[in-house]
Amino acid sequence: MLQSLYIKNFALIDDVEVDFSDGLNVVTGETGAGKSMLIDALQVALGGRASVEFIRSGRDKATVQATFDISHLSWLKKKLEESGIDYDEDHLLILSRELNRSGKNTCRINGRPINLGIYREMGSGLIDMLGQYEQQSLLNQEKHRWLLDRLGGQEVLNQVVKVKGIYTQWKHTTAQLNEIETNARENARRFEMLTFQAKEIARADLAEDEEEELLSERRLLVNAEKITRLAGEVYDYLYGGETNVTPAVDTVGKATGALEELAEIDNNLVSLIEALKTALYQLEDVAREISSYRDQVEYNPERLDQIENRLNLIKQLKYKYGSSIKEILDYKEATLLEIDKLSNSSQQADDLKESIKGLEKQWIQQAKDLTELRQRAAKQLEEDVARELKYLEIGAMDFKVGMNPKTGVSSQGLEEIEFLIAPNPGEPLRPLQRIASGGELSRIMLALKVLLSGVDEVPTLIFDEIDTGVGGKALQAIGEKLALIGQTRQVICVTHGAQVACFADTHYLISKSVVDGHTKTTVEKLNQSGRVEELARMLAGREITDIVKDHALQMLKMSTNCTKN
Repeated sequence: MLQSLYIKNFALIDDVEVDFSDGLNVVTGETGAGKSMLIDALQVALGGRASVEFIRSGRDKATVQATFDISHLSWLKKKLEESGIDYDEDHLLILSRELNRSGKNTCRINGRPINLGIYREMGSGLIDMLGQYEQQSLLNQEKHRWLLDRLGGQEVLNQVVKVKGIYTQWKHTTAQLNEIETNARENARRFEMLTFQAKEIARADLAEDEEEELLSERRLLVNAEKITRLAGEVYDYLYGGETNVTPAVDTVGKATGALEELAEIDNNLVSLIEALKTALYQLEDVAREISSYRDQVEYNPERLDQIENRLNLIKQLKYKYGSSIKEILDYKEATLLEIDKLSNSSQQADDLKESIKGLEKQWIQQAKDLTELRQRAAKQLEEDVARELKYLEIGAMDFKVGMNPKTGVSSQGLEEIEFLIAPNPGEPLRPLQRIASGGELSRIMLALKVLLSGVDEVPTLIFDEIDTGVGGKALQAIGEKLALIGQTRQVICVTHGAQVACFADTHYLISKSVVDGHTKTTVEKLNQSGRVEELARMLAGREITDIVKDHALQMLKMSTNCTKN
């Protein structure tokens, strides 16, 4: 709901703030007083076209700011959160816009600078502005389906969800099939490449620890001569051989004999004898093992070539498929899985085609059910609109809901919805946007808004001079309908008709005066006596008599009784 509108240096307005209320807010004033400026300023505050022409003469910039209560607008709070825009605990949305003569305009949401695109997005859906030439929502044929489905009630809306759900599945499945068919040639090439890679790795018959083992064996073969020499030296030093060095075994054996003689003198040395004997046995064991090791070492150039070739193969595979044998083997497993998937693509395509046929069958049935529900809703809407139009004194107009067949599967069903009218008896039905005049469109929209007041999500409706060219009973009917909508929505109406203004819950007077040689527009919230004076002016013009005032007072009483009933 629009709580307030602040305007500074805009057109003829110096500095004005208007606080709006619930229900029906009516704005009146003499022609040229500036009622349209209020609407222009609000459109700019919502992100509409901004021009330097709006800036008051002699000023460098203009400011417009609209404050909304969004406590009941969960969809808008979600959009704000997704865009990272905070709102306070009072759930207020403040849209402010500054126009500069330099051409640089600044947009702010809750004090935060924001780009115009996001600014407009956040402002959309807050107000439906309906004037003689601003019936964009009604002139948009897509809006006609939206209106009909909501007027049809929850049963229609539930069926719309079913149709959209099946369509979404159908679209996703069709996209999968198109991808498979489009990529068939590329998939064949990839299948061939992956098959070659998998076979190349499989032929190598790799083991995960193989590379380390081969490197170890190669190290032994390359150093075979050195190993034989060093092992021989170890054996000679331990057990004797061709060297002139006394073997360690002999030295330790002699030391053991000497120690045994020494122990016969001192029994405390007996334990040392066993230690020397153990050392002797260990030396003999090492000597035997090193001798066996030396005898096994053999320089084998053929085996070395095999190892080098194997290591080169592993190096090539690592360059292609991974930094280790484990990664190469993992790559092979992943390749086999993709090969399996690609090999099944033909079967997948067949399965998808069957799924598409099944979904199309389901869609047709659900879409037919939706058509039947829409036909019932259309008949009811035609009757309801006819009743409302008759009440608004344009009952001769024929209103119908056109349902034009659509081809192909869609999210919307089997038909396009289009509102048709014949302004006069005997004339053919034609699309609404091609026939209706501004006043007719406004009253048709008013009739639809009366019917939609319980389901429409737009919290604020603005009717800008929709009573132009209308008089008598039609004016009172328009006022009654605006008051009826005002029971469930905030309504702001700019009007010249006293029969409309008398139904206001809150009445504002816009007036123009000349101060110090400058024209100035002001906005005043009227009390009861002020309303009587303004209604009398609207009825009689300049000569306001007691009879006219009494008539104005009676109109206020009448409107109060009408809204109560």
